[in-house]
Amino acid sequence: MFSRLFILALLVLVDLSVDAEPMLNSDQNRMEETRKEHEEALKTYRELAEKEPDTYLPEVAQTLNDLGIVDSVQNRAEEARKAFAEALKIYRELAKRKPGTYLPYVATTLNNLGTIDGTQNRLEVARKEYDEALKIYRLLAQKNPESYLPEVAQMLNNLGLIDSAQDRMAEARKEYEEGLKTYRKLAQKYPESYLPEVAQTLNNLGIVDIAQNRAEEAQKAFEEALKIYRELEQKNPGTYLPYVVTTLNNLGSTITPRTGWRRPGRRSRRR
Repeated sequence: MFSRLFILALLVLVDLSVDAEPMLNSDQNRMEETRKEHEEALKTYRELAEKEPDTYLPEVAQTLNDLGIVDSVQNRAEEARKAFAEALKIYRELAKRKPGTYLPYVATTLNNLGTIDGTQNRLEVARKEYDEALKIYRLLAQKNPESYLPEVAQMLNNLGLIDSAQDRMAEARKEYEEGLKTYRKLAQKYPESYLPEVAQTLNNLGIVDIAQNRAEEAQKAFEEALKIYRELEQKNPGTYLPYVVTTLNNLGSTITPRTGWRRPGRRSRRR
């Protein structure tokens, strides 16, 4: 659904992974040029939308989203937030008339806003945005599970991160457990796409277990995540090694209690 820039924005906003950093740095060199292109396109689409709103308002919203993504990559969080907020307002209006077409864009833009707000420690605001996006994706998944169950699982993981940050471990556990169940189901059909998400969610769940002094459950979660990452690394040498190392660190914390556990950097995935 989105360009490579969207993936890069997610990597910046949520735990940049070791292997993604060189790719991100190489793209930073052309961000200003990209910004100018989006700004010029946005100006043109705004003018066109004044005469033909039905045709060009969706383009205004999409270009605002693109601009917000560039802002995110450049760590211009306030500018990104303004762009996403305006895009969301437009998509909400469009979705009133054509919900089947525009509700997915409402949900995606809510997720973008939630990511921005989460990084700026506006956790309650981010929770509301993720929660609304989750409700929309659940609705969409009833009719099209193939396309939207992955988004349901992702929103559950995002909510779990917010709850973990706010020490709401019981809520985080429920969200991670449901997300894990969904990713396991998806991984049965598409292992290359979703086994990494299974491992990521196991790591998140293990961290909650440690916080709740459930060392045995945490060890099991980390061991399963480690097994998955090692198998992925064998097939893709160098790609998953940082995740193997991080999960080993987490596993060690269940044997020698300390505060050194980490979440592996979020992996980019097809959207």
